[in-house]
Amino acid sequence: MMRQDTEAHMALYRFAHALASLDTLDSLYSMMIDTDMHVWVVLHDLSRPQEEAVFDAQIDTDPDFLLTIHFTDSPDTVPANAEKVDLRLVV
Repeated sequence: MMRQDTEAHMALYRFAHALASLDTLDSLYSMMIDTDMHVWVVLHDLSRPQEEAVFDAQIDTDPDFLLTIHFTDSPDTVPANAEKVDLRLVV
């Protein structure tokens, strides 16, 4: 049986892979808080179709983490100690 944080990181990788095709994806951050994976998705465009694509990717990959979506220009929306996911590694 896998550790809970390992499962969360695997789910994050699947989620990042699903998001990699979004043209509006700017960056993706994650942080484990206790046993919960928190994820911040930063998009260039917060239109409804883009947000729905993010939620669809979450549903398709079945991750069990807390998701927050932000617009690129939002200052200081991601905690400083959150880890940025290298999207080049998930394509």
